[in-house]
Amino acid sequence: MAFKRYAYYNKGNKVAIVEESSHSTSGFLAVAHCTLSGYTTKATCEAAGGQWIPSSGSSTSDTMYEKYTSPTESISKGIEIEYSYTPTFNIQSTLTEGSDFHRFIGWGSNGTNLLLFTYGASDVADLSSLFAADDWIYISGSGRWSGLHQVKSAGSATGILTLKTKCNLKPSVLTDIVVDIADELYIGDTNTQKMDIEAFKDAQDYRGTSYIFVENAVNADGNGIFSLSDTSNSGALNVNNQITIDADGDYTSTAANVTTAGNDTVSIYNIFYEQISVYEGIEALEDESFELDLTEYQAQAVVYYVKAKLSEDMRDMEGREFFMRLFKKQMEKGASSRKRGPYIVRGFF
Repeated sequence: MAFKRYAYYNKGNKVAIVEESSHSTSGFLAVAHCTLSGYTTKATCEAAGGQWIPSSGSSTSDTMYEKYTSPTESISKGIEIEYSYTPTFNIQSTLTEGSDFHRFIGWGSNGTNLLLFTYGASDVADLSSLFAADDWIYISGSGRWSGLHQVKSAGSATGILTLKTKCNLKPSVLTDIVVDIADELYIGDTNTQKMDIEAFKDAQDYRGTSYIFVENAVNADGNGIFSLSDTSNSGALNVNNQITIDADGDYTSTAANVTTAGNDTVSIYNIFYEQISVYEGIEALEDESFELDLTEYQAQAVVYYVKAKLSEDMRDMEGREFFMRLFKKQMEKGASSRKRGPYIVRGFF
């Protein structure tokens, strides 16, 4: 009966599944083949001008080795994973949108800290009454920033939330730059400002689609999150679509329709578009008052660990070693209670 072996490994708070596969000790060239595709015999291969590579190994077990790779086949019966961890925070959000649950459209930087950006259905989102300095929040939906963060300052009235998390994104922002706005073009008002805009664009050339957040434009439709299109206009940013969140909480992308305005002083942020969810009502581990969700085994292990440290303070090394052995044994019991059988499991198909 054929079978497959699977294994898993832990990386932080994530679990990855890998599949065992067989490979020749001579690599993937163990089977005789032609350097030209489509030829299976030496005569036809050489007649076509190719080179025939003889077999460099056999198919016996002596020349094979096992290697774990990413799974390549579907598993019809599924895999059950039992995994637990000790939390450092509790999420107590009621998921009330606009109260302790919020949607953001992307992230960027002010040159030092991580910024989150959002925009309403038709105007900037006022965050000034929704967040306070030192609040803990939980981010999900961001490939890079998902997790626990702390607010640095109260949310702005223009849709920007500044966090204590360090983020030195380059380029980050063009602050208080004077532009002429016309036909979805943000054109630098002077040669110096045009050069600043060109440097800002050049640093984003590696991205397939670049996004910006515009703040403090006189006309409301000139603010918000935009994708950039044509980069050939020297000294100008050509906005394409505007990204907004409608009344139903859906992310929408519509053609930008920016009102013409001359000599408008704005701030332009370099941002990465992501559909980010932010939860408030976070209770973070700060002191002894935090409630840890410990199992019975873990709770008893903590008692043994404290007793070991007390014995160490009294220079009772025998007592320390005795309680440390009990501590480790108790932790092993706790680990064994969560893991049934070996890490490597075998399935049949």
